[in-house]
Amino acid sequence: MIINCFYDEDMRYADIIYLPDLGFSIDDLKEDFFKWMFNKNIDHKYWIIVDGEKKACKYGVDAFIDWFNNTYLPDNKDKAYIIYENTEKWDEKDKILVF
Repeated sequence: MIINCFYDEDMRYADIIYLPDLGFSIDDLKEDFFKWMFNKNIDHKYWIIVDGEKKACKYGVDAFIDWFNNTYLPDNKDKAYIIYENTEKWDEKDKILVF
């Protein structure tokens, strides 16, 4: 499935990604991604560490793609990937994910 990803509610510029359709809702995927992203018990490269402590996360659609592929498709050849970044040319008929 094709998903238009936005970082604010302006929804002018989108990162467009392909995600193999595994039957999950976009809202459920977003919720699971954020649970993973902000879980301080999980070490990942998106943490901003200040004085040895995990303070915040710096991420984009690439983090979502990495998480999805590693969580749901570790042995699958059909992987999620970025089609376009920061484009105004997105189709409103495709699914939408706002981070």
